[in-house]
Amino acid sequence: MQRSTSRILTTHTGSLPRSRALQDILRLREERQPYNQAAFAEGVRTAVADVVQQQIASGLDVINDGEQGRSQYAAYVKERLSGFEGERLIRSRPRLGEADFPDYVGTHQSSVSLPQPACTGPIAWKDRAALQQDIATFKA
Repeated sequence: MQRSTSRILTTHTGSLPRSRALQDILRLREERQPYNQAAFAEGVRTAVADVVQQQIASGLDVINDGEQGRSQYAAYVKERLSGFEGERLIRSRPRLGEADFPDYVGTHQSSVSLPQPACTGPIAWKDRAALQQDIATFKA
């Protein structure tokens, strides 16, 4: 881990914007619809490389993958960890603020289903191979 005794290191948390194509594939994955897995893998590789370069160019010290291969944490946690269960709920109304910012909504679409997992048991790794793939993609 990078450390400093002379200044506060900078980073960011959360997702960075994704391309429309990657958003579309992530939405299909989340809604459990068929999608092109090779196109998804390549889209994630390209997106991670782009957001890493953007973070470096902006002067951040601690770089991350910008969550390019994940649609949202609530969906991701069930894929990678045991001990979480919950049904997807169909979104019946717009999210708060969507009516106030229609230009943003037009460029940032999300799934029509909202994952609602809850911790129901012991938490443990479920898919270490996927974790290793994420690490390899980020390192590349």
